[in-house]
Amino acid sequence: MNFETFSLLVKPASADCNLACAYCFYRPKSALYPQTSRHRMSDEVLAKMISEYMSLVGQHASFGWQGGEPLLMGLDFFKKVVYYQQMYGRAGQIVANGFQTNATLIDDDWARLFKRYNFLVGVSLDGPADIHDYYRCSTAGQPSYDRVMRAIDILKLHGVEFNILVLVNERNVSQAKELYNFFVERGMRYLQFIPCIEKDPITKQAADFSIKPEEYGKFLCDLFDAWMGDGMPSTYIRLFDALLMDYAGVGQPLCQFQERCGSYVVVEYNGDIYACDFFVEPEWCLGNLMEISLEQILRSDRYKEFSERKSWHTQACQQCRWLSICHGACPKHRTVLGNSVEHPSYFCPAYKTFFEYSHQRFIDLSRRALEKQRGSSVESSKPSEKRKKVGRNDPCPCGSGKKYKRCCMGRET
Repeated sequence: MNFETFSLLVKPASADCNLACAYCFYRPKSALYPQTSRHRMSDEVLAKMISEYMSLVGQHASFGWQGGEPLLMGLDFFKKVVYYQQMYGRAGQIVANGFQTNATLIDDDWARLFKRYNFLVGVSLDGPADIHDYYRCSTAGQPSYDRVMRAIDILKLHGVEFNILVLVNERNVSQAKELYNFFVERGMRYLQFIPCIEKDPITKQAADFSIKPEEYGKFLCDLFDAWMGDGMPSTYIRLFDALLMDYAGVGQPLCQFQERCGSYVVVEYNGDIYACDFFVEPEWCLGNLMEISLEQILRSDRYKEFSERKSWHTQACQQCRWLSICHGACPKHRTVLGNSVEHPSYFCPAYKTFFEYSHQRFIDLSRRALEKQRGSSVESSKPSEKRKKVGRNDPCPCGSGKKYKRCCMGRET
């Protein structure tokens, strides 16, 4: 197994959270650990996890901190995170920390820590207050929008890099362009849109807050039109930028559209390792860090089986013109309503609609971006002309719309 691009998704507080979002898929996972109502990762588990992981990976080590709500761990815990990363990191090793949060507990102290150690913060925000607060309330039923917006102001004040994660649910699925404008007008230009589909435990059908495939297909097309603008996007939307990279031949960074699973594992608060964020269930618990090494877990036949089962497709999928792009999409969306993993994705109709709608424009956009990149390379190679220095936070000269550090900086020599 190649560990060069392998990452950890860590749940240091398990499913514990100060909000009680109605659509949260992870909240029920607390039932896996009924022996205590409060779940916190110990120093022993933290140190072993970081030391073993950083000895396995190459130059780049990537940690994702999620929950539940990781802010519940407190500042001192994440100071220890950085301490152990520095202790166990090898010379020249680069560490990236991503932090997904509801943001309601962020204050100046948190922002200073994020800034000092270059954490990339993902903030969950579903749109304007009337949309966001419908599902995202505290355990006492209090709305969270104002606290999230205050936290964003704090992050901006301290120069912390952040992006926005939007859960596309039945309240906002018909408002793609309005959502896009809402975020862009507020200077939020790094966006993720995640479709919501969960099973109602009683009816065994899609829960009321879930969206229908045809709704999601239209949402993607409308969002794509807003993103394209005058033909050269200036906003980062994770799904679209990932597809653009794929069209340009750079590779597909999103696991949902990769040929196989297996780009990360989930580490629960007690050291239990699971194959995927969406499959934190006894069937896919691969072992515990305190009992077996991380390398043994990752090289296990069970993890290999999980990784490869994504490539199991029906004949219809095998004959689909879009299989080389979506590779069947996320296994969760194949199995969420009780189907087998060979079954087409719940969102298959949406992706077919969107791929048909966007295909030629992605081809044209990738061609223009590559031409701009080549043009920039030619200009920079002219000895008689002075090239303006591009800062890591400046727009990339290739025209992708992303920051230089997130685009061509790592590819230039």
